[in-house]
Amino acid sequence: MNNQTSRDSEDRARIVNLVTKAEAIIESLEQRATDLRWSMTAFNRYRACELLGVTPYGPYAGELDADPAALFDEAAAAVIELDVPIEDLGWRLALTDALEAAATDIRMVQDARDV
Repeated sequence: MNNQTSRDSEDRARIVNLVTKAEAIIESLEQRATDLRWSMTAFNRYRACELLGVTPYGPYAGELDADPAALFDEAAAAVIELDVPIEDLGWRLALTDALEAAATDIRMVQDARDV
Protein backbone atom coordinates (compact mmCIF):
# COMPACT_ATOMS: atom_id res chain seq x y z
CA MET A 1 0.00 0.00 0.00
CA ASN A 2 1.51 3.33 -0.97
CA ASN A 3 1.56 6.37 1.32
CA GLN A 4 -1.32 8.16 -0.47
CA THR A 5 -3.58 5.11 -0.27
CA SER A 6 -2.74 4.65 3.40
CA ARG A 7 -3.43 8.33 4.11
CA ASP A 8 -6.75 8.20 2.23
CA SER A 9 -7.75 5.12 4.20
CA GLU A 10 -6.92 6.88 7.48
CA ASP A 11 -8.80 9.99 6.35
CA ARG A 12 -11.88 7.94 5.43
CA ALA A 13 -11.78 6.20 8.83
CA ARG A 14 -11.54 9.63 10.51
CA ILE A 15 -14.53 10.89 8.50
CA VAL A 16 -16.58 7.83 9.46
CA ASN A 17 -15.64 8.35 13.11
CA LEU A 18 -16.64 12.04 13.01
CA VAL A 19 -20.04 11.21 11.49
CA THR A 20 -20.62 8.30 13.85
CA LYS A 21 -19.82 10.51 16.84
CA ALA A 22 -22.10 13.30 15.58
CA GLU A 23 -24.89 10.77 15.07
CA ALA A 24 -24.48 9.44 18.61
CA ILE A 25 -24.61 12.97 20.03
CA ILE A 26 -27.77 13.79 18.09
CA GLU A 27 -29.33 10.50 19.16
CA SER A 28 -28.74 11.45 22.80
CA LEU A 29 -30.22 14.91 22.15
CA GLU A 30 -33.26 13.32 20.48
CA GLN A 31 -33.85 11.08 23.47
CA ARG A 32 -33.77 14.04 25.88
CA ALA A 33 -35.90 16.38 23.74
CA THR A 34 -39.58 16.67 24.55
CA ASP A 35 -40.47 17.55 20.96
CA LEU A 36 -39.50 16.25 17.54
CA ARG A 37 -37.25 19.12 16.45
CA TRP A 38 -34.23 16.88 15.81
CA SER A 39 -36.20 14.95 13.22
CA MET A 40 -35.80 18.00 10.98
CA THR A 41 -32.10 17.13 10.69
CA ALA A 42 -32.67 13.51 9.69
CA PHE A 43 -32.67 13.72 5.89
CA ASN A 44 -29.17 15.11 5.29
CA ARG A 45 -27.72 13.15 8.19
CA TYR A 46 -29.14 9.96 6.72
CA ARG A 47 -27.87 10.89 3.26
CA ALA A 48 -24.33 11.36 4.65
CA CYS A 49 -24.53 8.07 6.54
CA GLU A 50 -25.75 6.25 3.44
CA LEU A 51 -22.91 7.63 1.31
CA LEU A 52 -20.36 6.60 3.95
CA GLY A 53 -21.89 3.25 4.78
CA VAL A 54 -22.46 4.31 8.39
CA THR A 55 -25.37 2.76 10.25
CA PRO A 56 -27.52 5.54 11.75
CA TYR A 57 -28.08 5.11 15.47
CA GLY A 58 -25.19 2.66 15.62
CA PRO A 59 -23.18 2.17 18.78
CA TYR A 60 -20.51 4.70 19.74
CA ALA A 61 -18.20 4.11 22.69
CA GLY A 62 -16.45 7.50 22.78
CA GLU A 63 -17.21 10.76 24.53
CA LEU A 64 -20.33 12.65 23.48
CA ASP A 65 -19.12 16.12 24.38
CA ALA A 66 -18.75 17.87 21.02
CA ASP A 67 -20.87 20.07 18.80
CA PRO A 68 -22.39 17.75 16.18
CA ALA A 69 -22.55 20.55 13.58
CA ALA A 70 -18.82 21.18 14.01
CA LEU A 71 -18.16 17.45 13.60
CA PHE A 72 -20.09 17.41 10.31
CA ASP A 73 -18.16 20.52 9.17
CA GLU A 74 -14.86 18.84 10.03
CA ALA A 75 -15.90 15.72 8.14
CA ALA A 76 -16.91 17.82 5.09
CA ALA A 77 -13.52 19.56 5.09
CA ALA A 78 -11.78 16.18 5.25
CA VAL A 79 -13.87 14.82 2.36
CA ILE A 80 -12.85 17.76 0.19
CA GLU A 81 -9.21 16.79 0.78
CA LEU A 82 -9.69 13.14 -0.24
CA ASP A 83 -7.84 12.10 -3.36
CA VAL A 84 -10.45 10.12 -5.29
CA PRO A 85 -10.45 8.69 -8.79
CA ILE A 86 -12.43 10.60 -11.41
CA GLU A 87 -15.31 8.13 -11.22
CA ASP A 88 -15.74 8.91 -7.49
CA LEU A 89 -15.92 12.70 -7.86
CA GLY A 90 -19.72 12.61 -7.85
CA TRP A 91 -19.65 10.63 -4.59
CA ARG A 92 -17.24 13.12 -3.02
CA LEU A 93 -19.39 16.08 -4.10
CA ALA A 94 -22.61 14.43 -2.88
CA LEU A 95 -21.02 13.51 0.45
CA THR A 96 -19.61 16.99 0.97
CA ASP A 97 -23.04 18.48 0.20
CA ALA A 98 -24.79 16.08 2.61
CA LEU A 99 -22.32 16.80 5.41
CA GLU A 100 -22.53 20.57 4.96
CA ALA A 101 -26.33 20.46 4.75
CA ALA A 102 -26.52 18.30 7.88
CA ALA A 103 -24.37 20.84 9.75
CA THR A 104 -26.66 23.65 8.57
CA ASP A 105 -29.78 21.71 9.63
CA ILE A 106 -28.31 21.06 13.08
CA ARG A 107 -27.43 24.72 13.55
CA MET A 108 -30.97 25.76 12.59
CA VAL A 109 -32.43 23.42 15.23
CA GLN A 110 -29.90 24.60 17.83
CA ASP A 111 -30.61 28.26 17.01
CA ALA A 112 -34.38 27.76 17.15
CA ARG A 113 -34.03 26.17 20.56
CA ASP A 114 -32.08 29.20 21.82
CA VAL A 115 -34.81 31.67 20.82
